[in-house]
Amino acid sequence: MEQFVTVGRWRITVLPKGWSPVADFGIRQDQSGSGSRPANVSLREDLLKDEDTLSAYIQTQAKLLGQYLSSPKMAGPQPTSFPQGEEAALFLVRHAPDETGPMLHAQTYVRLGRWVGIVTLTTPESALKTVRPDYDLLLKGLQVVLEEGGGAGQNATKDPI
Repeated sequence: MEQFVTVGRWRITVLPKGWSPVADFGIRQDQSGSGSRPANVSLREDLLKDEDTLSAYIQTQAKLLGQYLSSPKMAGPQPTSFPQGEEAALFLVRHAPDETGPMLHAQTYVRLGRWVGIVTLTTPESALKTVRPDYDLLLKGLQVVLEEGGGAGQNATKDPI
């Protein structure tokens, strides 16, 4: 039986060539030797408060990013689709820390009930064309484990979302 990497409720079923899993985080591009910063994809999750919508949640996250990053430029959220999601949105953030040059964060938010999964690609802007196909491949192979205790293809106990 094939062993899939999981991070929280996320299950990675496709690992792009040249990328490695990082425990409790997601995946990271293997070093290219070029000295440029490798891209990574983090997998996070959260729960909406009863009164929150996905759009309101993303706007709150945008405000936090605006306080944390220097002069970020943001686009979205824009509706997108995710196979298991009741709702999904793409949100882009660009900022330019002096030491690394322009960086891009492409965030895909997926909602299932009150559960929100966040998939964030972080890459130097100059590498986006190279890493975007890998990110798309990862997204196509990502699954949300709906039940706790489930291995690949097995789910044991229902956990309300």
